Amino acid sequence: MPFLNLPLRSAMLKIVKVFFLFAAIVLHAQQELEVRLETKVPLKPIYLSQVNGPADIDKRYAEEMRSILAFDLANNGYSSIVPIREDAEQKIWADPRAHADAAFWKREHIPVFLVVEAKANAIAVTLNNIEKSSTKRYPEIALAGQSQIDRSAIHKLADAVQKDLFGTQGIASSRIIFSQRIKNSTIAGNQWVSEIWTADWDGANAKRHSFGNGYCMSPGFLPSSIAKQGYFFAASDRGQSKIYRGSLLDNQTQEWIHLRGSQLLPAISKDGSKIAFISDAAGRPDLFMQFITNGKEAGKPFQLFSAPDATQASPTFSPDGRKIAFVSDKGGSPRIYVMDIRDPRSANRRDLTLISKKNRENTSPAWSPDGSKIAYSARTEGVRQIWIYDFASQEEWQLTFGDENKENPSWAPDNLHLIYNTETKDVSELYLINLHQQEPVKINLGFGQKRFASWELK
Repeated sequence: MPFLNLPLRSAMLKIVKVFFLFAAIVLHAQQELEVRLETKVPLKPIYLSQVNGPADIDKRYAEEMRSILAFDLANNGYSSIVPIREDAEQKIWADPRAHADAAFWKREHIPVFLVVEAKANAIAVTLNNIEKSSTKRYPEIALAGQSQIDRSAIHKLADAVQKDLFGTQGIASSRIIFSQRIKNSTIAGNQWVSEIWTADWDGANAKRHSFGNGYCMSPGFLPSSIAKQGYFFAASDRGQSKIYRGSLLDNQTQEWIHLRGSQLLPAISKDGSKIAFISDAAGRPDLFMQFITNGKEAGKPFQLFSAPDATQASPTFSPDGRKIAFVSDKGGSPRIYVMDIRDPRSANRRDLTLISKKNRENTSPAWSPDGSKIAYSARTEGVRQIWIYDFASQEEWQLTFGDENKENPSWAPDNLHLIYNTETKDVSELYLINLHQQEPVKINLGFGQKRFASWELK
């Protein structure tokens, strides 16, 4: 790839000068996140038993699988996990009539309990729904003894439990893609590199997919209509940034959008027919669009929006592809606007709807998959927080609090969860949060600064 092994200083200065007007995200903040979000949906308590089984079976690995299931169910936005209790364990394992003893579970206000059994190279889980007086035993999960393989089956089990209890599709078996900035371990090349990685939704199974020791940013999964297991991203090239596409299957990448100047912050429509990005091809950072047919460029890129002495950034498509939201400082400060693009080449570029009115510095909008909301980052009392704009109420409300800056929110396919990255002087971590629960959860992906996470498309 031509952008690799180039001086990072030149590339980064160009990027900062042109595009990061809206990403002034590095501030000195040390305190932990504190979110005061009113829970809108009561969480159903679930008791998840300890692992039991024959005495001659080593249950430590099964306990590891149980912890994965516990994380999934505790963070799905619908349920909470009841701490282990001796009386409950006695009921499950010592009393053969436990499954019929609804009085105990009702008295303890535990409407659901799951029994986890270890078998030879397998794990079995039984769902007991006290409210519905029903029991369901899931098919045994054969264990390969390798966490990176077996945890996928546990995530799928967690989604099945969620579907049975709440009638909603879970996201535990989905993946995220993100960029990770680390120090270059080689003698030659840039001091810092940023590569593309994927991971499970809980941060495990992290896998690197770009290996050129370059500077990659803003990755996203490609729609299956373009490529299975495909992704796109922006990367520096001879002091400029270009848009590339790659494959998770063979880790091969290639330049995708051909246009002079720099391109950054790409976004693709759900149907894969359009890609929007920011480019300085016309002299300053403006919003551009490229039509896509069968995964290839159809015609030339064209300027979608420009304003005198203004900088544009961070486009995001509505799910139906008829509108686009983006950032512009045409009014003096970076705010988020929505524009109708049903006919992109003749769109009325002055017919914009301003949606971020409560804060004067707003960045990185992300449209929810159902089209009902836009999440974005906004400077609030000196700290960048995640905010939500609701189209139904036409109201903005603050999702996160605390002293760390938060950037680049991205919606999960369930329209409930988001992932974002925090920013301090030297640390950038990924956090999960959902609209039903109060506390964000940091997902541990090891060393390096993680940014620009987005969810696998469904």
